[in-house]
Amino acid sequence: MRLFLRVLRWAFIVILVVFAGLLTAAHWIESRDSDAELAEKFRDAPVQPVIHRYTVGDRTIRYMATEEPGRDSLPVVLFVHGAPSSLSFFTNFFKDTTLLNRARLVAVDRPGYGYSDFGRVETSIIKQARLLQPLIERYKKAAYFMIVGSSYGGSVSARLAMNNPNIIDHVVFVSSALGPGLERTYPISHVVDQPPLRWLVPPLLRLANDEKLAHRKALTEILPDWPKIKASVTFLHGQRDDLVFPTNVSFGRSHLINAQSKEFLLPENRHDIVFNKREYMTEIIVNILNSYVQSVKPQPIPVKSYITATRYR
Repeated sequence: MRLFLRVLRWAFIVILVVFAGLLTAAHWIESRDSDAELAEKFRDAPVQPVIHRYTVGDRTIRYMATEEPGRDSLPVVLFVHGAPSSLSFFTNFFKDTTLLNRARLVAVDRPGYGYSDFGRVETSIIKQARLLQPLIERYKKAAYFMIVGSSYGGSVSARLAMNNPNIIDHVVFVSSALGPGLERTYPISHVVDQPPLRWLVPPLLRLANDEKLAHRKALTEILPDWPKIKASVTFLHGQRDDLVFPTNVSFGRSHLINAQSKEFLLPENRHDIVFNKREYMTEIIVNILNSYVQSVKPQPIPVKSYITATRYR
């Protein structure tokens, strides 16, 4: 019995030490790059994105964009990240020449993340969309406007499409949480939301947890406005996603009564598509952009029709 208690005590101590170590390490992980770090990452890249900031009231939003001269006529692709994350989540897309040759790329730090008032959470999807609206205004004259939303970023992207039905042309939902309650909330999320544990949780994880616990309510608030979406929609989701359930795809399709949609369900993937299927994501985005180009490309006059027309002059 004494041996058992001794082993149990040491096991508890080890678990406590490991937990404390992980918690301490997590405080140093912010999942974001400073302006200088981004500049270094893109030092040898084909295109160096430009970092911008704007203010809405007392909030500051940071974003980066490719702004090479003479490319204003290209479509715009706006990337919106999930949680916990930042615009750094999409840096590899900004180095991909297949995308760079076809579109102006934009990525934003959502409110509270990255360098958009880091640590200051905003749990309302409606309010987050308002804070990102200046980006829509900035690029609204683009010939084609696409939003790519990942996970929680898909929720915000949906709201942006609702608010801008005559500007947003296409939305790509990647592993996106769209339906109220169609995601996993672990019991630990409720536990660490209470003091004193809440004070110990690193800011980045606390941000994500606050959004998670308020997500059902936030999604319910935008539920009546799904018919406002007129943009075409593409769903990309892992069938083994046990964090944001694949049923979000069927939810989204059933609520898009004024928009066309298609879906790509990946049987082997979980909530990891941006990391493990980046090339596949890029292929889907490029195909959408190519379809747009083909739709606006002037069509040659059919030879047969031309001959028929001149014959009877």
